Amino acid sequence: MTKPVAAKLEIDPSFLKRNGLFAGLSGDDLQELPVLFRAEEYQRGERIITEGERGGSLYVIYHGGVDILKQVISREGECQEKIASLHQGDTFGEMELIDQQPRSATVVSHANTVVLALDNIDLHKLNLRNTRVYATMLLNLAREVSRRLRATDQYLAVSLFSIREQSRFRLFPKD
Repeated sequence: MTKPVAAKLEIDPSFLKRNGLFAGLSGDDLQELPVLFRAEEYQRGERIITEGERGGSLYVIYHGGVDILKQVISREGECQEKIASLHQGDTFGEMELIDQQPRSATVVSHANTVVLALDNIDLHKLNLRNTRVYATMLLNLAREVSRRLRATDQYLAVSLFSIREQSRFRLFPKD
């Protein structure tokens, strides 16, 4: 369930200008964008999206912050592990817009949070209205996904190295 902000939020174009999703767009382009967004407000601890559900929006954190949780299976059973914390200006939910697969993680607000939601249909309307702005935003989304993939690759490589080192010491304990 979406939670619209009670009062109409005036989105400051300078906020958009500082956000990587809108890098390379002119001031005139940024003036047109706020009408595409829907502002939603969440209290601390509220779930914004749920892993496995279908979605159709990406989110930009306007105020506050969120935790990204991933369902994992351990010896103790299933649980959710925090894999990231995001703050003002960060985006989430973009993968579903790109690959149209179910949500890959759960997102919960860790503070009172206002997000700007951009629906897939509004992104499509932007493509019809201004292909250059649409293409720039998609390229910026691809850059963000690539940046996150590189960070994940690095984390995975370090984790695998650590696991191998621990296994090596267990196999050959020091006397």
